[in-house]
Amino acid sequence: MGEVLARLGGAGRAREFRAFDAYARAVGSTFRARTQPERLAGTTLFIRVASSALAHELVLLRAEVIARLAAELGPGVVTEIRTRVGHVTPGT
Repeated sequence: MGEVLARLGGAGRAREFRAFDAYARAVGSTFRARTQPERLAGTTLFIRVASSALAHELVLLRAEVIARLAAELGPGVVTEIRTRVGHVTPGT
């Protein structure tokens, strides 16, 4: 399995895609429609949000979202969430 992951971009990319998928389930449909995970750098998940108000709300819910991610991915995979306001592509 490790060899396959290495050919597809490494275990890091697989971990990133798992984090993106878990994020979609952790935040629910409202946030999922107006936010988009961009990348996982170390243990920080960077999220693009549609508005500054939504970014602030996500920051306030950060501990809860990180706890949900830890329950699914295991502790230490995502320990921080950072937001950036920008265009969010619906359905991603």
